[in-house]
Amino acid sequence: MLSELYDAVRPGYPEAALDLVGDWSGLRVCDLGAGTGILSRLLLERGADVVAVDPDAAALERNPVPGRVGTAESTGLPDACVDVVTVAQAWHWFDEATAGEEIARILAPGGRLLVLINQLDVRVDWVLRLSRIMHAGDVYRPEFRPRPGSGFELVTHSLVEFATSITVDGVVDLARTRSYWLRSNERTRERVESNLRGYFAGEHPIAEAMELPYMCLAYLLRAGD
Repeated sequence: MLSELYDAVRPGYPEAALDLVGDWSGLRVCDLGAGTGILSRLLLERGADVVAVDPDAAALERNPVPGRVGTAESTGLPDACVDVVTVAQAWHWFDEATAGEEIARILAPGGRLLVLINQLDVRVDWVLRLSRIMHAGDVYRPEFRPRPGSGFELVTHSLVEFATSITVDGVVDLARTRSYWLRSNERTRERVESNLRGYFAGEHPIAEAMELPYMCLAYLLRAGD
């Protein structure tokens, strides 16, 4: 099942990125585009009161917080009902301006928007090569800034480097969660898997597991009063 595979191989979010908000305890949070809850779980651990919104009802079944089927452009939540909106690994799916209007509507005055984007650290040569074999689509540059409009102002941003331990089989599974794989036919999938295994057998050999470098692009924005 794709949602189980996604949970197994996609990385979490580094503590330093979540620290941009400060103390989460007691904050009312909408985790927007929350999916299976990789971020939602971390917010629960920090004491936040979280509601998950996502268009995929099956993904929400795996999310540990109360869920609502909805989109970034139409959450179905009441006005001014949350203190923070989080968007992790979903900003590229949104109509930025329309989502900005909806996020501003559901935030209390002075509320905050935290956008998190994990991607392979393609500044590292061998990871860049890997991303091309995977057709990873990690296209955000560190210079990127979200621009939702609707009176939002960027408060701070950070690039947090981290790594996850993963095997070659895990990398293949990671490729299986990517949009290129999901929209490809079986022949293309077999070619991608063969190229990945060949890369780690020859061009970049590893014994058992590797530390796969990532970077998390984190942005904290504040809504207008």
